[in-house]
Amino acid sequence: MFLFAFLVWLLNHPYQGVWHDARIYGLLAAQWLNPGPYASDLFFSFGSQAPFSLFTPFYGVMVAGMGLDRAAWWITMSGGFLWVGACLALARTMLGSGFAARFAVFVGALVVVSYSPNQSTFIIGENFATARSFAIPLGLLSVAALAATRRGWALGFGLAAAALHPLHGVWPLALWLLARLGTPAALLAAFLPAAVALLLGAMNPDLPHVRLMTGEWLDFAWHSAPDISFKEPAQTRLPYYAVAMTILWLAARMGSAEWRGLYSRLLMLGGGGLALAVLASYFLPVEIVLQGQPWRVMALLLPMAAVALLDLGRCAWRSSAAGRLLVGVGAVLATMGTNWLLGAVATMALASLMPRTWLLRTEGWIEDRWRWFAAAVAAFALSTIPNILATWEIAGGQLLNPWWIGAESLHGLVAGNNWHLAALAALLLGLPFGCGWPKPGRAWPAIVAVLLFAVGVVATSATLPAWDRRSEQLRAQQACYLNAECTPHPFLAWILPGSVVFWPQRELTVWFEIGTANYFGPVQATGRLFSAAKFYEGQRRENWVAAGTDPRRLCADPLLDWVVLPQPAPVLTMQASLPYAHLYRCAVLRAVAPRMSVSEPAS
Repeated sequence: MFLFAFLVWLLNHPYQGVWHDARIYGLLAAQWLNPGPYASDLFFSFGSQAPFSLFTPFYGVMVAGMGLDRAAWWITMSGGFLWVGACLALARTMLGSGFAARFAVFVGALVVVSYSPNQSTFIIGENFATARSFAIPLGLLSVAALAATRRGWALGFGLAAAALHPLHGVWPLALWLLARLGTPAALLAAFLPAAVALLLGAMNPDLPHVRLMTGEWLDFAWHSAPDISFKEPAQTRLPYYAVAMTILWLAARMGSAEWRGLYSRLLMLGGGGLALAVLASYFLPVEIVLQGQPWRVMALLLPMAAVALLDLGRCAWRSSAAGRLLVGVGAVLATMGTNWLLGAVATMALASLMPRTWLLRTEGWIEDRWRWFAAAVAAFALSTIPNILATWEIAGGQLLNPWWIGAESLHGLVAGNNWHLAALAALLLGLPFGCGWPKPGRAWPAIVAVLLFAVGVVATSATLPAWDRRSEQLRAQQACYLNAECTPHPFLAWILPGSVVFWPQRELTVWFEIGTANYFGPVQATGRLFSAAKFYEGQRRENWVAAGTDPRRLCADPLLDWVVLPQPAPVLTMQASLPYAHLYRCAVLRAVAPRMSVSEPAS
């Protein structure tokens, strides 16, 4: 089961190398290994998140031993391995051994879900190396341990998640605390942070971290940064968050009796976190609240809402013929897209508010005519088959780097990020075992299990070498990132460690091949939210660079030591030249260039 689920994860999360936030975590590791050359980099000039995470030294040791490229590969791979294991542990604990449990594992392995408030900056199951690769599955393992009443393990997993990524690890720890409190106390504790933030916002003390953000810094957080706070309500994921919360609410009322307390605590946790996020996004932008990004609670709640939905379906299936019809209708609606499923969840929530006598009367009326309803659901399901096949073909055709040529429908099924493969795999893996797990003392199921294990080992081993989907050129370039075994970059003959280099669109070359500080670039701007001083200095450098790339004008900033441009500048003497880059020394240019102010870009 685990091997096949991990194989599905590999097929749906191909490795793309050092990109997205993996660049930032690579920079943090480089600075931890050798702080001096990066001291003047804007990312570290005003502090960074490195001291708050044990991931930085852990990753740094790996990078020192094998280079950034291989270290990132292993972190991404082991993060996927841990995520699938967490899904399996949670499913076995809360959903038992039937179809729902297997389906939950495969859905967790293949579906890529964003928990970001607006766009898709952050997803569950990232295919690049970050502290989140471990922190998010550790949080899920904490919930699984909590459900299994192993509170010590739950606390340990939560602490490990917090040590690696505090912004994610705080939520399983908070859930552990809420689970130990009675309902009134838990409800109070869940919303206490929002009340404190409201009080701080109203008082607005002139103290670092607890005062309100203002000016251009606030404008950046509210408008320019894509996924720091909620934007226009109509463009956010608040409706999807509301659906997840509704599912948890339904599960707390009608799910399995042993998990209702856990669902209610998750509901409280999500309510408190979203209250904080909405308060900071639209009303009182307290620094520490916006910087804490409390909407990250959804990285824990979205998987748990999926488990809760399957638990509701399992309970409905076992309850009556009407319940089985309801599950069938829900499954068919899910094949028609998420909007239909959202409507079905909303309908269920409204129906649950009906008086119990009405519900029983409606259930009896449906059961008296269940054959007619079953036939209608079956016909409805058959009518969706063309739509499913078209979905597979479209998904297969949209893959930028397909696993094989041709058979787009099959490609869309296997690697198209839809749940149909999960349902098929869960059904097929259950058939040899009577739709359950292998029973001890039975020979044939055990033999089948061993054969399936062997097939899983072979299939996974065959997929691993092809999991890296980068081009040969990109792979060769990234193989030399922070790798002492590679030939040193030619510019190292002139650029000394600690120099500040501006090389447009080549930040990674400056950081990971030359090994020194970068002047300004889009990746470097990631940490602006966490320091006003960093934000305004970044704005100054961005404006300075945007005004033009004449090396004489750029070098008027005394912070800059070298400029590298893709095209040679006329008249000026270069320090060195490559076919794709031309190096200029600022000390030489400043000696002959007129003085100009660097507080504002020159006209």
